[in-house]
Amino acid sequence: MSPDFTPVLRPLDLIPFEWQGRPSLILRDPLGYTQDFLVIPQPLAPLLALMDGRHNLRDLQVAATRSLGRLVMLEEIVSLVEKLESYGFLEGETFRKRKETVEAEWRAARVRPPACAGRSYPADRQSLEEFLARILSEEVPSPEGKPRVLIAPHLDLGSGARGFAAAYRALELPKGARVLLFGTGHQLAHPVSLLTKDFETPLGTVSVDRVFLEALESRISNCFPDDFAHRNEHSLEFQILFLRYRFSDFQVIPVLFGAMERYLAEGRDPFEAEPLYREWLAALRDLWDEKTYLVLGIDFAHLGLRYGDPRPAGETEGRRAIAQDRLLLEALFSGNYDRFLEEARRSLPFKVCGLSCLLFTAKLFEGQNLRGQIYYQEAVPFGPGSLVSIAAAGLSF
Repeated sequence: MSPDFTPVLRPLDLIPFEWQGRPSLILRDPLGYTQDFLVIPQPLAPLLALMDGRHNLRDLQVAATRSLGRLVMLEEIVSLVEKLESYGFLEGETFRKRKETVEAEWRAARVRPPACAGRSYPADRQSLEEFLARILSEEVPSPEGKPRVLIAPHLDLGSGARGFAAAYRALELPKGARVLLFGTGHQLAHPVSLLTKDFETPLGTVSVDRVFLEALESRISNCFPDDFAHRNEHSLEFQILFLRYRFSDFQVIPVLFGAMERYLAEGRDPFEAEPLYREWLAALRDLWDEKTYLVLGIDFAHLGLRYGDPRPAGETEGRRAIAQDRLLLEALFSGNYDRFLEEARRSLPFKVCGLSCLLFTAKLFEGQNLRGQIYYQEAVPFGPGSLVSIAAAGLSF
């Protein structure tokens, strides 16, 4: 490898942790083109920031020498870069070939296999049933009434257990129900994307409603169907588990939403700025019927060091997050979209990762006489000096 080579690092998850008593980083591909992860010493983090196509290997050698406080040989830099390339973590020919192969396999698959089984939850049926039963037995307040729209977390299942319990103990589905699933597309490049593959789970397969899919596709110019971002996304996968565990006779329509925050930051209404959102609204309003339910798999505020804030987030920030989440939910319950839009703008500093799903829901039911209830709220510590707020809530009408 030439010293003049200028590597370009792909967007990766960088997770700090202790490895053999030393501060380290786990490097992981959030899109799952590779399931492998790589551990590197944390002092090498500045090198990753320099892998932007403008710095060559000698630049990296100088930076590593400064960061580690010792002479770093060029061969060490070459070894690191070659390892990153072999894992598919660098842009280039190696990653391009891997990408083509993995995406072709995804397109050919009849079902969406579980991405998180064996990592976030047990992969065998009996252990998973016991795991979900323990979550649903958590002590949480009893809700009033039965929702047509359910808001549930998508946080790590153990960390968000009480939120999941409060949400899914409130839900009742009639036989033959159709469940619209709205989830955060953490890696979605499109405004919105529809999954047409059935979900495979350790509890059995959950089918999509093919008749409803065809009706949607006839009304919408571009559904971005089966976008690769669905393959590794957990926000809907976790909802599917609870739905399949609690109910047997239902079908789903899985939809991921990309970020709408940039419109809010620019002072624009997303539904005026993006015609595709208006097409989706018209289609879903037209197709909504008595057998249709809606489940949102979303989290709320993301605060602290892990999420780019300059200061740690603790109990005070957690209370502020919960208060802001409540304002958002109360605005949603009002049926007044303009009120919700203003509250959504005020929530931008809280980095609410389910904001797009909430905005679409607020617009979908604009002007309706809604009855809403918050079942549970919590600010969950999630990494050193960081937190994520969650809520379980329901809407009926």
